[in-house]
Amino acid sequence: MTNAVLSRVVRREMHSPRTALAVIVLVLAAAVAVYAFIEIVLQLLGSQPLLVAPSDAFAWLVDLPANESAAGIGAGAAIVAVIGLILLALAIAPGLRSKHQLGDAAHAVVVDNGVIASAIAERIRRELDLSKDGATVGIGHRSADVTVRPEPGQEIDSSQVRAIAEAELAGYGLVPAVRVRARVQPTAEQGGAR
Repeated sequence: MTNAVLSRVVRREMHSPRTALAVIVLVLAAAVAVYAFIEIVLQLLGSQPLLVAPSDAFAWLVDLPANESAAGIGAGAAIVAVIGLILLALAIAPGLRSKHQLGDAAHAVVVDNGVIASAIAERIRRELDLSKDGATVGIGHRSADVTVRPEPGQEIDSSQVRAIAEAELAGYGLVPAVRVRARVQPTAEQGGAR
């Protein structure tokens, strides 16, 4: 495979498509269009409307500024604007999956963030001689959050934890790169946060 093909495959694997959202919006738009069509046909046939006749709805819309307060109209417009902005943001922003690409090798390797977090936590536990639940790691798109709970009497510095995590991450060559934040929770005998 060429680099262009690998790049495309990796991008598709790491970004979530907006198919479900697009289908929901299109189904809602289609339902509104079908309802409007049915109301127009019922009015042309002289039958009773399902909910409201199109001529009554249009008259209500024309009389809206005179019948409603400016605050009510402004609130309605604000709600419609927020919904529009949310849909626009969802349409433009990439949907990111919880995965990272490993290294710049000739092969495309995409790994779930949970696997990376487990590997980092295991290395920290081994190097610092911690219990099984002594290190917790969470991996985001651009950051890794490491929390260490030392055993009573064990002295651990957050810079030491950060260095171990950064060394492990450096071996992976993650794309995009991940910044490490490390915290050491105090033991019961220390009583304070560090």
